[in-house]
Amino acid sequence: MNSKAMGLSVVMAGIAVFFVVTSVDSIKEESRTKYGKEVTVLVAKDDIPEMSTIYEKMMEPKLVPISFVEPTAIRFTGNVTADSDDFQKQVKRLVGDVALVSIKKGEQLTLNKIAEAGMRTGLAPQITRGRRAFSLQADDNSAVTRLLKPGDRVDVISVIDMGSGVGGKDNKVAKTILQDVVVLAVGRNITNNFARRVDYDPSTGRERVRNLTEYDGYSTITIEVEPVAVQQLAAIVAGSGNRIMFSLRNNDDTDRGTFAGSKATDVFNDSARLPASTPGSGGK
Repeated sequence: MNSKAMGLSVVMAGIAVFFVVTSVDSIKEESRTKYGKEVTVLVAKDDIPEMSTIYEKMMEPKLVPISFVEPTAIRFTGNVTADSDDFQKQVKRLVGDVALVSIKKGEQLTLNKIAEAGMRTGLAPQITRGRRAFSLQADDNSAVTRLLKPGDRVDVISVIDMGSGVGGKDNKVAKTILQDVVVLAVGRNITNNFARRVDYDPSTGRERVRNLTEYDGYSTITIEVEPVAVQQLAAIVAGSGNRIMFSLRNNDDTDRGTFAGSKATDVFNDSARLPASTPGSGGK
């Protein structure tokens, strides 16, 4: 009796397994019909922070229906495993690239999320032919509390020490020497470069990547100017009592004016003072 019951149970279990397998195959076939055949894509094995260097251990293959493949995803035909030659070749091409945005675990790696540093990145390709890049010291007082970013446009004001004054008169003169100048870089943050700094944590010995897009600890501003202006700026900053300051302007404001030099004592001279901007006037 027990043997018959056992045999019947085995038969029933076999029938159940058959129906389950048949049902699963049916669901898979229905899914293929609806969403297309499965292909292999590269996905993030773990979270990849923005501006991080991509290494082999960060990637793995995943089968997904072709309808779910993102437009610029890195993909293979059919089922490709992590130990296959095709997978290894593709992974090696990506090692050393940089994640332009944060990539979450399981998210597909796409060509618009990663990039390779090349010879066209950096500062030199951004400089207009016939002009030069020149860096100047910057701090909170001189660089609008270090709120300047690459692509901003500024006026450059020189404060020149004219030497010992006669009769105790003020000896420093401020003058706007350049107007509507483009900021190419702040510190090491450049518009067409990876805005990051890679160093090593001395406590762990591991690589540490700092995102420079939000970094406000820079101490230099790099602007684009004519060669003759480079000479003038160099002469100004060489003077021990001289200083360069920046004023930020609206990117759409390209108006230029003529301003006489100013001394601190000019604030007491009504005819030498500029009119203050009124609310809503935009400084005009």
